[in-house]
Amino acid sequence: MNSPAEPRRVFCLGLDSATFDLVDPWVRAGDLPNLGRLLAEGTRAVLRSVMLPFSPQAWGTFMTGVNPGRHGIFGFKSKDPNGYAFQFVNNRSVKSRTLWSLLSELGKKVVVVNIPMTYPPEAVKGILVGGMDAPGIESPFVHPPEFRDTLLRVAEGYVIHLHIGDGYLDSDAKRRGALKGLFDMTDAREKLVLHLLEHQEWDFFVVNFSAIDQVQHHFWQFLGTDHEFRDAIRSVYRRLDDALGRIRARLPGDATLLVVSDHGAGPTSPYVFFIDEWLREQGWLRFQSGRSLRALARSGLRFASRHLSRRLTSQLKDQLMRIFPKLRVRSQGFIRRSLIDWPATRVYSGEHPATLRINLKGRDRAGIVEPGGEYEALRDTLIARLQALEHPETGEKLIEKVYRREEIYHGPWLEEAPDLVLCPPKLAHQIRGGPFLPGKNYRKIVATKDGRQFFVSGTHQVEGLFIAWGPEIVRGASVGPLDLVDLFPTILYGLGLPIPASVDGRVALEIFEPGVVARRPPQCADIDLSRDGGAPGAGKSTYSDEESRTIEESLRGMGYIE
Repeated sequence: MNSPAEPRRVFCLGLDSATFDLVDPWVRAGDLPNLGRLLAEGTRAVLRSVMLPFSPQAWGTFMTGVNPGRHGIFGFKSKDPNGYAFQFVNNRSVKSRTLWSLLSELGKKVVVVNIPMTYPPEAVKGILVGGMDAPGIESPFVHPPEFRDTLLRVAEGYVIHLHIGDGYLDSDAKRRGALKGLFDMTDAREKLVLHLLEHQEWDFFVVNFSAIDQVQHHFWQFLGTDHEFRDAIRSVYRRLDDALGRIRARLPGDATLLVVSDHGAGPTSPYVFFIDEWLREQGWLRFQSGRSLRALARSGLRFASRHLSRRLTSQLKDQLMRIFPKLRVRSQGFIRRSLIDWPATRVYSGEHPATLRINLKGRDRAGIVEPGGEYEALRDTLIARLQALEHPETGEKLIEKVYRREEIYHGPWLEEAPDLVLCPPKLAHQIRGGPFLPGKNYRKIVATKDGRQFFVSGTHQVEGLFIAWGPEIVRGASVGPLDLVDLFPTILYGLGLPIPASVDGRVALEIFEPGVVARRPPQCADIDLSRDGGAPGAGKSTYSDEESRTIEESLRGMGYIE
């Protein structure tokens, strides 16, 4: 047991999208011995994510200790305050101070590897390797920059984020290739971590392994079947369990090990809900007609539209950019958005099709809904109608809950949040904007997935996992649910540091031995967590056009955007 004078270190291993729903039975079967050891010798808890449980807002909460209303990240994209366009977010978009920035100021050495929302990398006291928002290894994704050569040498073939869904996994040969790519990506990342453990001094070390998230998106459909890929997800869990064992064996004796997932996972349903078509049918969203659609036809894009859900060629992308020069991405949803008749539209889908924005006077460029009573009445009506929606054939509920933004977020950036957030039952139904071109031949509100255009079979769940292990951690315990926002203050406490009074989370004292808490009660401090309105460069474009194309292809490959 550490005394108060002894050094303390915290190693946080992220298993993106890992869930106890799979871990527990596989531990009992003996498939995951290293996770099994941690569960037997440490403390476990369900770790509740944010709403919606996607990587930007989830990891944004992990690394800032505050909710999205304070760190300002509500999805993969943010809305242009001067119009209706969206752009992808990254570290420049985070409005609150990060854990590694604070630790660096307090004199602690940090290592940060592959955490989303860390590109461009901050200057820290140590090493920072950017995550999935980095456009690629050619980009300046490493701090200090000179460490990049070492990284590529010790982790040959290093991949920041593998786009396994890019172009669809519609054949067994492609699926085999995708699995090999996930294993290769994991091999390189583990080599980097082991190298850093051996050669780099650190007080706090965090790494995110993303292979579980990617394999679950594309291979959940094979669980419990006799298919060749029935064990695809389990094989990736096993590979990460092996990495965990080797990493744990190299940790110093004073280290606390945390294993966390930013959200959980589960199966999707067979259904797709086209929110734009529903809004159009209700009379709240109107598309332009006539000249705009004829212009598209003259440009030959009706043919191109049939391929927009696949990977676009650079030639088609260039053509779309000439026709829609203000668009920062070329996804199907953004082309369709350009056809909206904004002065006649009251509601439209936002950062994600599962979010809605009101076209509000005084806030939106062509807003027509009056603030106050009209705005609230419209939100009430939307909530009531959406929560009453049922599948026209099966009677299944399509939307379980619709949240007003102030019900799930709070803080100075609340006004930038979407007005409503839609949650299908178990987040299983896929919500999409709609077909590429609106019109009478495309007016479907609910459809059954065709297995190609709507290809993901695994989705995110709110409940992730948390496991703590180390000399100060209670052995063999299971505690009540923790929230993702609790990790920031809990890590600081584990390092023996004061907790900023303004964090949204709490220290999870129940995971620490009672004697540790009695001897070292948590101390609060008046520490400013603001980031001067955002990271350096806030307000500027987060990516170049070429970088946006790279990020877009990655996100479309995982089903996050259309």
